Amino acid sequence: MINFRAAAYVTSCPDFSFRPKDNLPEVVFLGRSNVGKSSLINALTGQKIAYSSKNAGKTRYLNYFLIDQDFYLVDSPGYGYTAYGNKEDNSFSAMMESYFANPLLKGAVLLLDSRRGVNDDDRQLLGFLRKRNLPTALVFTKADTASQSELAACRQLASALGVSPALFSKKGGDVLELRKTVADFLH
Repeated sequence: MINFRAAAYVTSCPDFSFRPKDNLPEVVFLGRSNVGKSSLINALTGQKIAYSSKNAGKTRYLNYFLIDQDFYLVDSPGYGYTAYGNKEDNSFSAMMESYFANPLLKGAVLLLDSRRGVNDDDRQLLGFLRKRNLPTALVFTKADTASQSELAACRQLASALGVSPALFSKKGGDVLELRKTVADFLH
C-alpha cells in the first residue's frame, strides 16, 4: 500500500533526459499556471515538499518527488499565461513533448481551476493525453471558492468526458480518492 508519507524532493530537470536514472514509474501533474499543482502534491504527501507561489509561472522545470522509494510524482510547469510570455509556452511544449515519450510515465493528473472553465489549451492537452491512451485523472481545484454553477459545469464536463471529478479544496479536503487513483495508475 502506498502511504505517500515518505516523500522527498529529488531534482529539477529542464527536460526528460535529465530525469533520475533509477527507472522508477512516474505520475505527472499537469495544468495551467497557478492552478494548484504544487499545493495538491503537498496535500497528497501531507508535507510541504513542492514550492507553491501565488505568482503564476514559478515552476519552470520538471520537479521530481520520490514517494515511498517506489515511484515519482512529477510537478510540471504550468501552461498558459505567465509573466514570461510566449517564450515560456513554447519551451513548455518542447519540454513536454519529449517527456510524454517517457516509457516510465504511468498516468497524468490534469488539474483544472473549477472557477475558470476549460480553454483551448486544456482541450488540446486532454485530447493529446487521450490520443496517447495515458490514464488521466481530472482534478478540479479551488472548488471551495467556486460558485454552484461553476461546480455544475465541472461535473457536466467530467460527465461528457466519461470521468468522475475529484474536487479538491485549497483549504484542505479529502485526498484519499486521488491517492487511490495514483496507486491504480502504478499497478
